[in-house]
Amino acid sequence: MRMNRSFEIESDCLDIIVRLKAIDEGYFVKYNLDTKSFELHHREQFGDTFCLTFPYSALDERCVDYARQTRVSNSDKLLAEVEKDNARLEKHYIKEKLNDLEEKIYDSQRYIKAGL
Repeated sequence: MRMNRSFEIESDCLDIIVRLKAIDEGYFVKYNLDTKSFELHHREQFGDTFCLTFPYSALDERCVDYARQTRVSNSDKLLAEVEKDNARLEKHYIKEKLNDLEEKIYDSQRYIKAGL
């Protein structure tokens, strides 16, 4: 098994590290050389320190917002948002399928009237 090559980022020009530590003192950031991504870790987490990979190519304010949003204390809110979004997607999917079915029925009726 190959280990990830990464290094801890101890400071940055936008003070993102400081702002992440303000959310939770145990947080620290690593840059993963293999995946070319920034990762959030927690020093007091049991076992592996990895928490998440930031979905951004730069370490900026979005990372601070993302860390806040994904905290365990926000899990109920996140789950509700995911369920709401899934319901919206399902409703959109059903509407799309009904539209497709209506088109097929219309086309078949047109062919029948035309004697085809």
